[in-house]
Amino acid sequence: MASSKSRNSRNSRNRSGSPAGGRAGAGAGSNGKNSSARTVAAVPSTPTSPRKPAGVTATRPPKQDAVALEPEEVYRPKPPLFGPPTWLQVTSLVLAVLGLATSAYETWAHYNGSHLAGCPSSPGGTFNCGAVITSAQSMVFNIFPVAVLGLAFYVFAVVIFSPWAWRFTAIRLGPLRITSRAVDIVRLGSLIVGMGFVMYLIYAEFQIGAICEYCTGVHIITFLLFCITVISAALWGLGKRNSSAARS
Repeated sequence: MASSKSRNSRNSRNRSGSPAGGRAGAGAGSNGKNSSARTVAAVPSTPTSPRKPAGVTATRPPKQDAVALEPEEVYRPKPPLFGPPTWLQVTSLVLAVLGLATSAYETWAHYNGSHLAGCPSSPGGTFNCGAVITSAQSMVFNIFPVAVLGLAFYVFAVVIFSPWAWRFTAIRLGPLRITSRAVDIVRLGSLIVGMGFVMYLIYAEFQIGAICEYCTGVHIITFLLFCITVISAALWGLGKRNSSAARS
């Protein structure tokens, strides 16, 4: 009996202690949840900027001027050359000077009736410069000697075939403006007329029945200048100029 009473008293104490302990544990658990919830709520989700004191205005940093960057060096190819090269210009000038000297000598011989050096003068021969320069065909319209026309042509040729004329761009003479294209057209046109006159003189020599070596030399020079002019016009065009062509 005594042992059963003692067991009953222990069981009653355990039952009375269990609810208190459970409530205490539950309270402790709820207190833990509430404290963590309060801690999370205290930390804002996004940071807020600090408040500025009254009377203080915001200042912006000074505006800086944009600094222009230096452009990088870009490789630019040299422009193509326009106009004949220097050696061709000099060659045409040398030919024009030779034609001028020969024409001047023939003109002097025509007016002085002198014998041309190195040219046979025996009648009936194939080569006879005297017979050619004193014949009726040596006068144009019986007024102008052919030698004088040749001299005037080559005075003009020395100017038009000079390097200055090859590199000429433009010039204004009062209301008249002369362009490089006009110079090239005049050069080409003068050589076309010159070659036409050469063909006439060759025909005249067949009529005379004699050939003048000096006249033939002038004919060859005129033909070479004609070829240079036509080739230059075909390859480099009329009126096209470039400063670098002078240095080629």
